[in-house]
Amino acid sequence: MKLSTILYCLLVVTAPLSAADKTPVRTVLPVASTAPTHLELPGRTEPVESATIFTRATGIVRERSFDIGDHVKAGQLLAVIDVPDVDRAVEAARATVDQVSARAKTARQVGDRSAALLSSHAVSKEESETRVSVADESAAALQVAKAELARLEVLQQFATVRAPFDGTISARNFDRGDRMRGDSATAEGWLYKLVRLDALRFVINATPDLALRLSSETAAKVSFTELPGRVFTAKLARTSQLFDTSSGTMRAEFLIANDDLALPAGLTGLAAFSLPPAPATFIVPANTLILRQGNALVATVQSGKVTYVEVLPGKNSGVTLEITSAALTPATPVIVNPNALLREGDPVEVTAIAAGHP
Repeated sequence: MKLSTILYCLLVVTAPLSAADKTPVRTVLPVASTAPTHLELPGRTEPVESATIFTRATGIVRERSFDIGDHVKAGQLLAVIDVPDVDRAVEAARATVDQVSARAKTARQVGDRSAALLSSHAVSKEESETRVSVADESAAALQVAKAELARLEVLQQFATVRAPFDGTISARNFDRGDRMRGDSATAEGWLYKLVRLDALRFVINATPDLALRLSSETAAKVSFTELPGRVFTAKLARTSQLFDTSSGTMRAEFLIANDDLALPAGLTGLAAFSLPPAPATFIVPANTLILRQGNALVATVQSGKVTYVEVLPGKNSGVTLEITSAALTPATPVIVNPNALLREGDPVEVTAIAAGHP
């Protein structure tokens, strides 16, 4: 082959593509989204604090001070249980303490005198040491007796049941004359269920698009069908930080002030959220979206060639579409109404159109 022929072939292969060899496309620049996202999710009110109250005393209920719906203060007496066995044991323990105390006092006096007489050899060293040892043992026995008395007095105090916090009695499980068994191995022997309602938890199961954008500053407007015209502000208190594998949602708890006790626990309502757009969220014409094999894509132009970018589609107005992708920037040309035959890496001839218009 002649050298001139070879040079001609090389020129043909290496020559840049002409406009006729490139696919003409129209592109638009994505516009950063500034519109807030509005979400509504159902939820339920729960007490901010609750307790199931048991007794450790075994005996007959002598006094029941409150019933369902009553409001109580922290430390207020709820019930009294007759525990005659414990009462008699406390009396016996006190008598034992007095008895052992007297013995210990006498033994200490004898031991001290023996130590003083030892210097004048009025008693032997062995006898003095024995008497001092008896005094020490009596003192130890007195400590044991006092400890037993203290234990029984604590058990005696369990006969009076008091409220652990300010709240409302939501359930009662006994009447006067019932026999209560302390330290029961079952969960059936409870006395009261106490709930605190001056603040309520509003619990929702947050979907991923909401859960991943919640912060300590997130607030919701909560409304209830049963309370028309009233809207309650709820502030995020905590999230479980775990998506449930069966529902794909995360538990989130909001706090609602309820000083007037207008809201009961267990009421179903609707929480409305107004959230700023997620980072890297853009508005593009709706006809830029491509659905291929279960994936949402847009075709972009990078270095004059087609590059497909996976996106997360959001709100669709029919004309424009909200998409989220870290691979996009406001300077990334997105192909409008892309040809189905366009492949990754195909060269294109770009005609830019105004942002936000198909």
